[in-house]
Amino acid sequence: MTQPPDQTPQDPHGLPPEEEAVRRLLADARHDGPTPPEVVARLDATLASLAAERETARTTSTTTTAPVIDLGARRRRMAGIGLLAASAVVVAGVALGPGLPSMQGGSDAGSTAGDAATSQRELSEDSGGGADSGGAESEETGPQNLKSAPTAPEAAYPTLSSDDVDLDDELLSLRAGSQAPDASMATEPQADCDLSGTGRGRRVLAQVDGAVGAVVFRRADGASQQVDLYVCGDPTAVRTLTLPAP
Repeated sequence: MTQPPDQTPQDPHGLPPEEEAVRRLLADARHDGPTPPEVVARLDATLASLAAERETARTTSTTTTAPVIDLGARRRRMAGIGLLAASAVVVAGVALGPGLPSMQGGSDAGSTAGDAATSQRELSEDSGGGADSGGAESEETGPQNLKSAPTAPEAAYPTLSSDDVDLDDELLSLRAGSQAPDASMATEPQADCDLSGTGRGRRVLAQVDGAVGAVVFRRADGASQQVDLYVCGDPTAVRTLTLPAP
């Protein structure tokens, strides 16, 4: 049977000719194959760059955060240094006692032991002051006395370890103590300690990894300050850190 000419033929999908043409174009444009390699590579590179930028921002934020100083730990360290110096005085008194003349041996040895005990008791009572006690113990090793005495007691130097996890806090405390108006920390090395290769900066003598050395505070650069740790006779720093500027 022939279809009447006045009726528009319909597509098997039941759509008008215009919509059927659009449907066929969309079907032909559909892509069923795998994603091209260059597109995959570009997506991977974009994701990697975004991850790197996020990691860099996180690292920068962590580095610029000023550490919190533990005042209790600082007091305990300074009190320990004071007690160590007092113990050295007691040992020196006991060692010198037998070598004194017999007529004065009893009285001098008793006086030395009494003075040492008194000094140790005073240090124990003043240990709560922390920095004040440490400053009083280090007066005898100031720059003026270092020039006149042949050797300075190494027990009076601050004790530092280059692999200590709290080294940042210890250096912040040392910097604050050296900048105090009544600071008397040793800054000039002995004749047998060569620190000529440490460069410019404010220097404070210290025990570094069990050897006599120095902490050199460089000039602050903006919001940060570089600090280098040296031992006598070695121009290479055993540790370099960056602290917030004072």
